[in-house]
Amino acid sequence: MIDPITAFAAAQAAVAGVKAAVNLYKEAKSVGSDIGSIGHEISRGLGKFFEAQEAVCKAGQDIEGKVIKTKSVDVQAFENVMRIRQLQQFEQELKELLIYHTPMAGLWEDFQLERRKIREAKAEEERVERNRIAKIEKAKRKLAEDVQFYGIIGGFIVFSVSMFAWFFSWLIDNK
Repeated sequence: MIDPITAFAAAQAAVAGVKAAVNLYKEAKSVGSDIGSIGHEISRGLGKFFEAQEAVCKAGQDIEGKVIKTKSVDVQAFENVMRIRQLQQFEQELKELLIYHTPMAGLWEDFQLERRKIREAKAEEERVERNRIAKIEKAKRKLAEDVQFYGIIGGFIVFSVSMFAWFFSWLIDNK
């Protein structure tokens, strides 16, 4: 589990890497050099950024309910908000770099559509999994209730048979 500060630093490094690759792309294009490998560098940097961004968000969710004892609540909340805002700003910068400074202008819209599709699929999978777990829990509770109910009925039957047996035994002994 990566902490939010480390993930945020990785996001900053990825943004710097993408910016450097875009600048390299512009320079290479201006002098007519091969720019094929630069697109790969940009893609790799974007991938690193989005991985780090997701790690920051996940780490933030994981520690959301936990208070860091060495920091005041206000400082912790402010740092969390600032990291999220900075990540949003980084994403906007990357979007503008792709659209205005590379030949990958349509890539951002395609990325947004694919990201939305994957998030929806993931949300659906999580919903199905939560429902599956809820059904299992419900079945366990039902089983426990049934065991308790039939245990009581079974105990009553055993007690009744025992009482009848004792009563008939007592009748036979007292005749």
